[in-house]
Amino acid sequence: MSRVRKVVKIFRRNFLESKYGIPVFIILTYIFVAAGIILGLEIGSNEQFKNILDALWWTIVTFSTTGYGDKVPVTVSGKIFAITTILTGVGIVSFLSGTMASIFVDRNSKARRGLMDYKKLKNHLVICGQKNAMLDFLRELLRFNPEIDSGDIVIITNAEPKKIESLKEDELLKSLKFVSGDYSQEKTLQRANVKGAKKVMVLADIMESSSISEVDSKTVMTVLTIKGICKDVYVCAELLDKKYENYLKQVMCDEIHFSMDYNRIILGNASANNGITHVFYELIGHEKSKSKIVTAGIPKEFVNKTYGELRRKYFDDEDRVIVGLLENTGTPRKMKKEALRQAQKTANISKLLENLQEVKEININDPVLLPLDSHKIKGNSVAIFVERM
Repeated sequence: MSRVRKVVKIFRRNFLESKYGIPVFIILTYIFVAAGIILGLEIGSNEQFKNILDALWWTIVTFSTTGYGDKVPVTVSGKIFAITTILTGVGIVSFLSGTMASIFVDRNSKARRGLMDYKKLKNHLVICGQKNAMLDFLRELLRFNPEIDSGDIVIITNAEPKKIESLKEDELLKSLKFVSGDYSQEKTLQRANVKGAKKVMVLADIMESSSISEVDSKTVMTVLTIKGICKDVYVCAELLDKKYENYLKQVMCDEIHFSMDYNRIILGNASANNGITHVFYELIGHEKSKSKIVTAGIPKEFVNKTYGELRRKYFDDEDRVIVGLLENTGTPRKMKKEALRQAQKTANISKLLENLQEVKEININDPVLLPLDSHKIKGNSVAIFVERM
């Protein structure tokens, strides 16, 4: 009985209490009751009605005003009831058609204006803010992520809906999702379901403010709010001024992109090394690149072994060359929780304190390029390759 009550409770909560649950329940009930009535009126007098399946077929066809005519009542009472069923069906089908059309129009209107909630969306990519070359940015994003399409991307921005609609005119972005509002606010982020997202990218939105400090302050506030909603979601944030880096680290931001810093460093490097900008451009994997830099998982048997052993494994690989390791991959919270668990596996107090200090100083997603062959491979590390495209 407890199982029956549980099923009834789930049915009531998910169906009867939904917006359209009761009307649908009434229609289904009417169809089954009408089938029983017509069967009772016609059975014995009409060979076309021999069982409940015949009656259900007739009821559905008549109620939906399809009218195949393969089964017709012959008794007077059956014909009168048929007239009632037809008139009822005409009214209800018209009502349902209008209701469904209204639902779709309302849904499309809300989607265009960024008023939809995507609470059921999972493993999607949330982008907070916008850039000047947003169309090109989104195209590159899809090129580097062939496993997703535009329907897996939700943009949160205060931009006018027509700007997002213009992006959706591109064939690759026709399913792009949009939430209108302030992306630093919890309610807005929850509408995009950041808790169920695979990754959240917070852009330095200079479209909203020309002040670098205001843009970066909002980025920090947004990351803080996201981590308050879900500590384990992976967040990549763009900063314009590096002085805000410590604030993002304190709120456990997983990855920080210094867009202006990178540009300055590359140009400075180009002043000393001819052609270096071409090298960087090639390595980031533009559309015409013949090679690119990538990361890939390390076989479990190489964990706690040396980098030299791993390097020799790929020595004869003509399609890619290993150039280093990316250590401590994952979210800061998970990484430090695991490191803390490992650090406490000692009875030596001085060693424990030393281990805890190491945990405190962990650098998340820490690249180690061209390490010595004796370098020990840690857990949660991935290999860095230059790969032929």
